[in-house]
Amino acid sequence: MTTTDARWRIAAARRLLYRHGCNSGIAGHVSQRADDGVGFWVSPFEFFDETVPESVIRLSLDLEVLEGECTASPAVQFHASIYAARPDVGSVIHTHSRNAMVLSTLGVELGMFHAAATIFAGRQALFQDDGVLPPAHGPAIVSALGHARLLIMRNHGALVAAPTLEDATVEAITFEQQADIHLSAAHAGGTPMQPAEVLQNQADYDTHYRKMTWDAILRRLRQSDPDLFRGPPS
Repeated sequence: MTTTDARWRIAAARRLLYRHGCNSGIAGHVSQRADDGVGFWVSPFEFFDETVPESVIRLSLDLEVLEGECTASPAVQFHASIYAARPDVGSVIHTHSRNAMVLSTLGVELGMFHAAATIFAGRQALFQDDGVLPPAHGPAIVSALGHARLLIMRNHGALVAAPTLEDATVEAITFEQQADIHLSAAHAGGTPMQPAEVLQNQADYDTHYRKMTWDAILRRLRQSDPDLFRGPPS
């Protein structure tokens, strides 16, 4: 197994999420569309920081287990629904991190209080569970997400749907950080950026931010989680 293997990449992403404040207990899931187009790889029930490549499983879009022996949350059915509906999505991350959950209780989109928040400008949506459909109902989540990349789930947490696992990981971490800034800035009476400034910053951040951030946090992971880089992965 190499560091390009989906199982290794998901384990690395989960540890990075943990290290950046996105831990979600044994809930929360990280998935990646399979390279051969048959189903997707997804994390099981476990803490983010304990994930190893061997615990990641592969499911079909009908949630049949194709590879692996661990147990995934039934809620990952909305990952399957997103992959079926959105061919542009290569990775889905769902967290119950603290600031994401607090912001989700307000029923508002993330405010543009900092330049990094602009990666979500015009790319976010809101979801309210109506209590009638099953929890985390795939079709309802797909409908609410639309063409967005970030879905703020009322009284629940957040979902990121991005073209790559790297992008999804960086965006999930960024949302948690920016949700903290939003909550603090709103409490202090701060004001968000003007629309022209948002567009300018978004263009700059789209060009460099995701890849440079991924490279930087992966370097730090080598220091904090050497076990993940020891042995077969290279």
